[in-house]
Amino acid sequence: MHGERQPVADRAELYVRSLLPEGYSQQQAATLDRVDDLIEDGVVGERQVQVCGHQVPASVAATRTAVGALLVTRLAAFQAWAKRNDCSLAPAMELCTVDDSLADAHYRALRLPAVLLAEYRDGDLRCVTPHHDGEAVRSVDDRLDELAAGEPTTFEPLRRTTPLTPTSAMEFEPEDDDSEERDTEEPALIT
Repeated sequence: MHGERQPVADRAELYVRSLLPEGYSQQQAATLDRVDDLIEDGVVGERQVQVCGHQVPASVAATRTAVGALLVTRLAAFQAWAKRNDCSLAPAMELCTVDDSLADAHYRALRLPAVLLAEYRDGDLRCVTPHHDGEAVRSVDDRLDELAAGEPTTFEPLRRTTPLTPTSAMEFEPEDDDSEERDTEEPALIT
């Protein structure tokens, strides 16, 4: 392997929203093409694409499918990564209340961005974009530019053994919450 470029991420997960207004599907396709280019250049090992709706319930208990429960658990990991790195996933992801008139119910949901990129290396979550780093919103395009230039910002990874609380995945916790005190029987980061 001497002389070969080691990938920054061995896996890139892309979450793309379905049923977007005109113009967004071209943006999503361009993002997928850029990730494919990074794979060809050896920067990324592989990509996985998950198509999702414009929002997901904010808790596993409110989901109706196994795919929904997995997505909420993933979003919990993304939130934990952001907290660990003093970042925020807002405004790209917004918590809202949904009025379901058919079921005569209300629930909390998380609105998702048109494209979300999660990078993994050795099973550890390394970066999630878009995110706000305290100074500016870093878009997926910004991150892909960094990766292509060979100068990606590094973050504290979220280890695959990090306990999560998927039942309240998007209940944004107060800043003074000590995540180290979480129950060790909570599910671990799913990779």
